[in-house]
Amino acid sequence: MLAMRLLITVWICLVGAFLAPVASAQHEGAAPAAGHSAQGQDAQGHGHAAVKSTLEMSSGDFFKHQFSHSVPYPMWLMDHGADGKEKVGLLTIYNVQPWQWVCLGLMLVVFLPVLSSFRTGRASWFTRVMRGFCLWVRDEMVYSVMGKEEGRAFVPLFLFIFFFVAFQNVIGLIPSVGHEFPFAIYTATGTPYVTGALAVVTLVLMLGLGIKKNGIAFFKNLVPHGLPLPLVPIMFVIEVISLFVKPFALTIRLFANMLAGHLVIASAIALIFLFTKMQGGAITSYLTLIPCLGMAIFIYIIEAFVTLLQAYIFTFLSINFIYQSMHQEH
Repeated sequence: MLAMRLLITVWICLVGAFLAPVASAQHEGAAPAAGHSAQGQDAQGHGHAAVKSTLEMSSGDFFKHQFSHSVPYPMWLMDHGADGKEKVGLLTIYNVQPWQWVCLGLMLVVFLPVLSSFRTGRASWFTRVMRGFCLWVRDEMVYSVMGKEEGRAFVPLFLFIFFFVAFQNVIGLIPSVGHEFPFAIYTATGTPYVTGALAVVTLVLMLGLGIKKNGIAFFKNLVPHGLPLPLVPIMFVIEVISLFVKPFALTIRLFANMLAGHLVIASAIALIFLFTKMQGGAITSYLTLIPCLGMAIFIYIIEAFVTLLQAYIFTFLSINFIYQSMHQEH
């Protein structure tokens, strides 16, 4: 799968780099057709900028276009009521949401055979691999922190968190076209709205299970015992803030790592077109493809490793934060 994604990435980069000078030569100096302005109309009647050739675009346009692949945007908006009056934000579907639904569907497709394999005793090699992943999350992550007896109840939750994050990260590795296409692939974990929602789940479990386990003494136990009385109010404020800093760190770590990798790859691809413009579409501009494409592939390979690493870090830290809230003596 990784090799196939790499080949697709290389193909997209090669086609884009070789077509850029051709498009520039065809459009350079061409005037708009009679009766047409520089602004077009989309299917909904909204104006959009006319497509520019490589040599007509500014240096910043290359990077703006590439970075637009990583920005959440509304795909579908119900903004008009029955009376025709505008109701902005009545129902909006962002490009983040469909790919989360796709992840949930893929998880069902992958793990339903895993469940049935325990009943039938028959499993394909892929099912055995996924069973191994499940056992690894259970034994090396949940049980290693919470213990077998207490951690058994939390295994389904953390299995879901781990694979939900991992599937979203992996889907984001599939090369995609720009946001002007309706089914452009998007990395849902590359936005703080998604990672923040997952971190809120961890925060609610930290507070809820901590209070359930320790009662009202949960807040009292935030302050280390034996402190001088004047330091107690200060330490209490610091510890309360630290409760919210932990999920905030989960949000930023996952979001920043997933977004940063995509931005670096997008920058490397944009450099191909930037160098093409700087050289006026000359044949020597093809030489810049080699280092830029090499950088993009190198970062892409690292990203393939980071997808599982970040899923592991997010899940493992969530396990530790929840356990520490339940067992404050630790």
